[in-house]
Amino acid sequence: MVASKKLKFWRFMPTDGIELDLFLRNLILVQFSPWRSPNWVEYPERKPCTVKQRFWYQTMASFTVTNLNDSGAGSLRQAILDANLNPGADVISFGVTGSINLLSALPDIIDTLTIDGTTAPGFNGSPLVAINFSNNSGLKFTSFNNNSAAGSQILGLAVINSSTNGITVEVDNITIQGNYIGLDLDGQTARGNQGDGIFLGNQTGQHLIGTTSIASGQFQLSNVISGNLGNGIRLAGSSNNRISMNYIGTDVTGQSKLGNGLNGIFITQGSSNNLIGGFETGGNNPVDAGPFGDGAPVQFVVPPQGNLISGNTGNGVLIDQQSESNTLAGNFIGTVADGNAALSNGKDGVAINEADNNSLLGTTVNQNPFVFYNVISGNGGNGLRVTNADNIIIHANFLGVGANNATIVSNGLNGLVVEGNSTNTTLGGIIPLGNVIAGNTLNGVEVKDEVTGFISFNTFGGLFAFSTAAPNGQDGILITSTGGNNTIRTNVFSGNIGNGIHLTGNATGVTIDPNVVGASTFGDSALPNGAHGVLLSGNANNNFIGGFENQTPSVIPRNLFSGNGGYGLVIADQANNNTVINSQLGGDLIRTFPLVMVWEDC
Repeated sequence: MVASKKLKFWRFMPTDGIELDLFLRNLILVQFSPWRSPNWVEYPERKPCTVKQRFWYQTMASFTVTNLNDSGAGSLRQAILDANLNPGADVISFGVTGSINLLSALPDIIDTLTIDGTTAPGFNGSPLVAINFSNNSGLKFTSFNNNSAAGSQILGLAVINSSTNGITVEVDNITIQGNYIGLDLDGQTARGNQGDGIFLGNQTGQHLIGTTSIASGQFQLSNVISGNLGNGIRLAGSSNNRISMNYIGTDVTGQSKLGNGLNGIFITQGSSNNLIGGFETGGNNPVDAGPFGDGAPVQFVVPPQGNLISGNTGNGVLIDQQSESNTLAGNFIGTVADGNAALSNGKDGVAINEADNNSLLGTTVNQNPFVFYNVISGNGGNGLRVTNADNIIIHANFLGVGANNATIVSNGLNGLVVEGNSTNTTLGGIIPLGNVIAGNTLNGVEVKDEVTGFISFNTFGGLFAFSTAAPNGQDGILITSTGGNNTIRTNVFSGNIGNGIHLTGNATGVTIDPNVVGASTFGDSALPNGAHGVLLSGNANNNFIGGFENQTPSVIPRNLFSGNGGYGLVIADQANNNTVINSQLGGDLIRTFPLVMVWEDC
């Protein structure tokens, strides 16, 4: 240590030879990163300071991978070893391209580190360097003693052929961006990891998988996470994360299946407050199409922040084990990249099982006219299945049709199933929060078991939004639930192969008012269901059809059951104690016709 009274600063020479020149008057203001333990250096008291000076320093370094060797100077392994030993945030860059074929697992990353594949020569947006784990354990970001890899990034690499997860995260604030996880450098050949593509561990959070940048107003592909034997991404007790602008289960084009062996995204073990997709439109907002006045066509805009989650063996997205307050927005689940043809997940598009307070959200009431977000179509099972889950919100989604609102992309079973003892499922809301549930193989909506508190607002069940028929193969909505307190309000159930609305089994406590069933959106022309408009059969009991006009403001003044292939309303079998008032059978909503009722076998 050398002191200079003339310049009034101390020059410290730590053992690694790095000089720290600190003016005495500024010593008290020096602050360093809170993420890591300091390397303390103590010096005796000296004037003009009146307190013992205690400093620590951190260093930052950049390491370059200059060859594709497993180990030794210039290798990725050596760069990670060196970075782990060097306190502070470090960067590994690449001076080569190609595949690094490992002979053993890489060291765990225990200090903040950016592994930046975008620095490889000739990089133009797609990975040029692959880490081939050759059936060894994958990459792990973790902590050791007082060191932590929190704040690390992995950018622009292919991560393939590990015996475990491709990437395992055990610390906070990791960014995974622009990578192929489970695909080779061509983006079209599966080289899957044997576990999950990405695993976010318990009690971690603040991760970004993908990107949120929409400077161009268009979708910018980040990661492709496909071909892995487990899930594409698993959140196991991880919260407050963002997953945006990725392809999960497809090739890099979004046109071919390279599915993960389980689910596309699996949110479990109490993972909460995660956003899958995003709400921004990048300035690509529609003009006012005036669907209720000037007759201009409705415009639909595809927000650019969502994910494509298709081609997986299991569900597109599975949320379970009380993972709460997660949101899906702007995703295409079960389709090709443009949302207009099927690229099915094997099971349901989205399954929510014993996980409350989750949401599938689309447009807000301030976006005019309608910006539909999640397109959940083309899946092998149901579009969306809600099982033993409370307070689920489903606003402004397409289930069974394409993103263009003009193409049928059927789910293999129902558009939506709500089952078990689920309570307070909200399907739609005030305009423009309704959903399009059409074109599905079975029913548009099925509500069963002991479900209670279900409400459907402004659903297009069996037709494109404000347009022509897109038939569900059976009923527009089928209710067998005995839970009671279920409501069908201000919907259009028209164009289906079966009935528009069907209450059967022991369905009880259902209110149907006001709805258009068998006619167009505006109730001014026929759009028939193939069977009856409304059918109450089995032991359906104590249901209420109709209401008092103008009691609650609505764009539909009263029930209209008109134009159907069968009767407008049928009460059959042992259905009993049902009430029908103020409902119009025949005609349209402009002209008033006498109320005609039909009962069969009751």
